[in-house]
Amino acid sequence: MFYFWNVRIKEAYHQLQQSIQPLYENREASNIADLIMEDITGWDRSRRIIHHDALLSEPQLERYSHCKEELLHGRPTQYVLGHTWFCDMRFQVDEHVLIPRPETEELVMEVKKMYADIPTDGDYRFKVIDIGTGSGCIAIALKKYFPDWDVWALDKSNGALAIAKTNAVLLNTDIHFIESDILKEAKSDHLPAFDIIISNPPYIPVEDQSEMDDRVLDHEPHAALFVTDNDPLQFYKAIIAFSDHHLLRGGMLFFETHELYAQDVAALLEENGFENISVKKDFQEKERMVFGRRTGASL
Repeated sequence: MFYFWNVRIKEAYHQLQQSIQPLYENREASNIADLIMEDITGWDRSRRIIHHDALLSEPQLERYSHCKEELLHGRPTQYVLGHTWFCDMRFQVDEHVLIPRPETEELVMEVKKMYADIPTDGDYRFKVIDIGTGSGCIAIALKKYFPDWDVWALDKSNGALAIAKTNAVLLNTDIHFIESDILKEAKSDHLPAFDIIISNPPYIPVEDQSEMDDRVLDHEPHAALFVTDNDPLQFYKAIIAFSDHHLLRGGMLFFETHELYAQDVAALLEENGFENISVKKDFQEKERMVFGRRTGASL
């Protein structure tokens, strides 16, 4: 049972900020409190400042108490809110999917930049597949940027695909979703050939768990984070094998990688006959994106 009292917007904000400061740095605690208050009130920061003495309603107080309790138990803010932003689009998220990161936005921007000026052929549908789609953020963002593309998204998690399908509906995008494990899919021929394969696969060795934030370990799906056999290149190898059967000559393969393995992924591409291989740094100056063009005989 909830007991309600008169709480003004400014009081609620400061109480929340102070409550979570032991868990976050001051600036991050302020940002999180802003996000929660915006979600609860429906008002941006400027409007909340103007109406800082407005009282929260009972439903708003109930939501406020629930969010505060979950944050204090270490649940990530995006899961508490039930959504996050990616490429200026709002995506639903829960514990079935990884929380989309800014580094992944940069990967999408590389594709957008590379293909923005390529004219479309009305008689040909450009085909793209996102492997390990999670929330669907990569596939949906690409479909938004390139509405004429035929976009596919693959994941082995039924729970993740449910979230991705919901996001596709909410963002009015037509995506072909496939439930499949890429480690078993690599040599299957039931899928078409693609012009682009893109993926942010699991790449963290299990032994690295001790170095990770508890909020990530306790809430985000381990299957989307960790490589269980301690081969951090396991999924890259499988996706490159998949490209042997499903990437057209001249097609591009785009990866997000661990900063420590970007050069290894680039070497794998070179060993498998790719050309124009690039390793790009993210906004933190970490080697995070690797991509290359397929050579050889056409499929």
